[in-house]
Amino acid sequence: MSPKELNRNYQEKKDIFHHYIDTIKKNAKRNLNTIINPTLIKNTYASSFPKNYFLNTLNNHNKFFLFIKKIINFYFKNILFLLSYFISYVLYKLYFKKQRKNRLEIIIDVNGLVDKTNQDNSFNENYLTGIYEVFEKYNTQYAILVRPYPVGKNPFKLKKFFTIMNNDKRDFIFEYEFLKLFDFVRLLFMIIVYPFRVLNLMQKESSDIDKIFNNSLIEDIKYFNFISLTRYILGENLSKIVSIKKIYSWCEFQVIERSFNYAIKKKCNHIKLIGLQVYINYETFFNTYVDDTDFNMLSSPDKIIVNGKYYIRDLKKIIYETGVSLRYKSLFNFKGIIREKSILLLGSYVISDTKYLLNSVKKFDDIVFKNHPAINIKRLGNLPENIKISNEDVYKLLEDTKLVITTASGTAIEAVSCGVSVIIVSSQDNLTANPLIKKGQGKIWDIAFSANEISDIYKKLIHYRNHNQAQIVEIANWYKDNFFVEPMEKNIAKMFDLEKSI
Repeated sequence: MSPKELNRNYQEKKDIFHHYIDTIKKNAKRNLNTIINPTLIKNTYASSFPKNYFLNTLNNHNKFFLFIKKIINFYFKNILFLLSYFISYVLYKLYFKKQRKNRLEIIIDVNGLVDKTNQDNSFNENYLTGIYEVFEKYNTQYAILVRPYPVGKNPFKLKKFFTIMNNDKRDFIFEYEFLKLFDFVRLLFMIIVYPFRVLNLMQKESSDIDKIFNNSLIEDIKYFNFISLTRYILGENLSKIVSIKKIYSWCEFQVIERSFNYAIKKKCNHIKLIGLQVYINYETFFNTYVDDTDFNMLSSPDKIIVNGKYYIRDLKKIIYETGVSLRYKSLFNFKGIIREKSILLLGSYVISDTKYLLNSVKKFDDIVFKNHPAINIKRLGNLPENIKISNEDVYKLLEDTKLVITTASGTAIEAVSCGVSVIIVSSQDNLTANPLIKKGQGKIWDIAFSANEISDIYKKLIHYRNHNQAQIVEIANWYKDNFFVEPMEKNIAKMFDLEKSI
C-alpha cells in the first residue's frame, strides 16, 4: 500500500478504529493490566495495531507459538530491567543525600534527562522551561518529581546524576525514596503474570478487525513498559501522603502516566491531578488524547492544560484549559523573514523518515539541514553533497528561509506561524505525524506522499506566497493565535493558580 493509499485508508476508517478500541476499553475489567496494555493505548509507535489495521495487514501467525516466543523475550528483558531498577535503588540510597526543605504540597512531575544532566553538570529540564522562577517569585512551595530517563541499560550513570542533583537548591522527589524491599517482590510478580493477563483481552474473531487486533495484542507484548509498573507503585506511595494537594504532570498520556494516575485515584481523593500537554500535538498521536472513558477507568488526570485553544476538547468529565507555550517563547520574539534564500530541511526523531527526507531533495540547491536534537547525526549515514549542516537556532535559520521541508516535526507548525511555507513529506511505512491541519493547505503548506511530488508542490507554494502575501500573513497569524499562548509571567501564574498565593 502506497503512502497516499494509507492516508486515504486512514481518513476513511479512523472513526471505526477509535470506536473499536474504545468499546473494548469500556467492556474490559478496570485493572492495572488493562490500563497499561499498549494495544489499548493506540500509540502508533508503541503498538502494531494502528499500522496493521490501516494497512489491512492480516497475519496468519499461530497465536500459541507467537505467544510463547513473545513471553520468552518478555521475561528475559524485564527481569534485566528489574535488576537494573534494584541497582538504581541502591545507588539512590548511596549517593542522593539531599534533604527537602518544605513539606510536600505541590508536585511538578517531569522527565529528567540523565545523559544531558551529566553532560551539562546541572539539572535544567527543557519541558517546563521558565515555571520555577515564577513559582519562587510568587513564594509558592513545590517539589520536582524527577523521572530519570534513560536509565534501564546503564543504571550506574545515576551515580553522577544524583551527585549533581545534590547541589541543586530545589526540592526533589525520586520514586526510590518510597520503595520497600517487598516492592521488588511485587514487581517480579507483576512481570510474571502480565503476559497471561493480556490474553483476557482477546476478542471473538467474527471479523478481520478482530483477527488483526488479537494478533497485534500478542505482538504488542514486546512494547510492554516496565516503568509503568514502577510508576504504579510510586502512585500508591504518594497517595498515602495527606499533605499533597496537586500534582502537575508532563502528560503525553503514555502508560507510565496512566498507571501513575490510576494508582493515585484508586487509593485516595485528596490529590488533584493536572496533565500538562503544553506541546505541539499530532492527530495521529492517538495516545495523547484523553477522553471520558479514561476518566471512568481512573487513568486520566482531572484536568488537561494544553498549548493553545485549538487543542481544547469539550468533554463531560475532564476539564480542558489553555496554558502557555513554555517551549515556544522564541516564536513570540520572531521578527520576520529577512531574506527568502535557503530551503530548510528539518530532521525527525524517526530515523527512517529523516533518511527518506534527505534522499528526496537531491535536485534542490542551497539546502540547510538541522538534525533532530535527540538523534545522533552519525545514524543518518552519509548526507548528500548539496546539503549544509547547521546547529544554529531554528528561528535564526527561519530568517533566511524561503521554504521548510520536514517530516514528523512539530517545528512545521512553528514555521507556518512565522509565515514560512512548509512541505510535509509523508512517512513511507507508517501513519504520517503531521501537526498541521486543513487551514492553509495548498497555500502555505502541503503534503508530499513521495519524493517525486516535492518539486511540483515546491513550485506551487512559492508561486502562491509570491502573489498572496496578505493571505500568507493571515494564515500565519491564525496558526499562532490558535496553537500557542505567549509564556509571559502573568500567563504562567494563571496556569498554575499562583495569583492566589501572593
